Amino acid sequence: MNVFAETSDITKQLLDGVMEQVTITDDEAFVNDNVTKVIRTRVTAEICSTLVKLHSLKILDNKLLIKKMTKWLIDNQNSNGSWNEAHINYNQPSTVFTSICALSLLEVSELFPEFNINKEIFHNAAKFILDQEIDSGAYKKSEHVHADILNVDAMAAAFLLKFGSKSSTENYTKAGKRAVEHICSQQFTNGAYPYSGPKKAYPYKYHFFIPCIHYQAVTLYYLIKSSLYIKSDSLQHSILSGAKWLIKNQKDDGYFEWKNSGLNFALYLSATYAFVLPIYQSFLPDHTNASKLVEKSLIALKNQIFDGVLLRWEKGNLKSVIIGFFEAGKGGNIGKYPLVFKLMRTLHRLHREIARKKVSSHLIPSKLISRPTGYSAYLGTVESSTNHPDLYMTSEALDALSTSLQIMDEK
Repeated sequence: MNVFAETSDITKQLLDGVMEQVTITDDEAFVNDNVTKVIRTRVTAEICSTLVKLHSLKILDNKLLIKKMTKWLIDNQNSNGSWNEAHINYNQPSTVFTSICALSLLEVSELFPEFNINKEIFHNAAKFILDQEIDSGAYKKSEHVHADILNVDAMAAAFLLKFGSKSSTENYTKAGKRAVEHICSQQFTNGAYPYSGPKKAYPYKYHFFIPCIHYQAVTLYYLIKSSLYIKSDSLQHSILSGAKWLIKNQKDDGYFEWKNSGLNFALYLSATYAFVLPIYQSFLPDHTNASKLVEKSLIALKNQIFDGVLLRWEKGNLKSVIIGFFEAGKGGNIGKYPLVFKLMRTLHRLHREIARKKVSSHLIPSKLISRPTGYSAYLGTVESSTNHPDLYMTSEALDALSTSLQIMDEK
């Protein structure tokens, strides 16, 4: 397989699918989700970032569209420096969205200095993120999620370190380093990062100090971005150990052993297969299985394309769903929880097995999981009873795919 060509083809295919949901005016452009009917701030930022990287690689020339998306992102920054996290159920300022939007605009400013993006945009974003630090290196995701979620810390660190370095602002770089040190300190001895810290916090009724394959990849992806600005043997070791944990949980056919992933919300998320590409290419280029798994991951990712974009979850056939049913108990029992909650977790996994097989163009909210589940006092997202086209998975994958192309081009 020509990995560069295949990655480029998948990137273009997904980008074409997303472009059908982009609203373009005389001076602005943004993504309007056809499935959820929500204007997608994060998706717009990640598509903008993808276009920037493809432009720098001379794969696509979309300077005008980048400029329009840039204007829309700037116009939608809140007065406190944040960007809102918009879902069906809520729309509030978010550390995640602020980090991703600010990172995207930083990439724009580097490639197109003639856009004259005001540096106060980045300073205001950094100040907002610093205000969300609830403990040393731990950042509150939003007003709806106060728990210490490690992939959130990783996103914040990536922006703070990048902008802190470019603006020579020591306060930002120190904060970014604190976040990286905090993430590494939470890593299990087997290389896995827990989804969140060991303390429970609003809105969760229990902690989620458990491994998660998808967010392992997300956390590593942003730690690699941070590693460009931190010369640390401990960080390098942490990333390498984390990448090896991913490989141990990826089968020879490229698909993951989801029974070893404890966070039900992120079970089978399709963008995982894109996130692993730059991780393996950056830190495991000589690993026996890495090059093979890059190819297998691309095939697995391509198999999830539906209506031009990625399905939310990895598709299930009869055989895989039956296996998933038998393995639901193992995944549901990951973590130190009361027996009733473990049973609830197992039932949730069984529900996901059925839902991922029911591919549909529509998100149909699940009646079974729509009421309080014990997971949290507030459900921010909607659990679907169907496996539907998902712009979040698609834009995350495009960001990772375009980063993979950059890595291969540099080599």
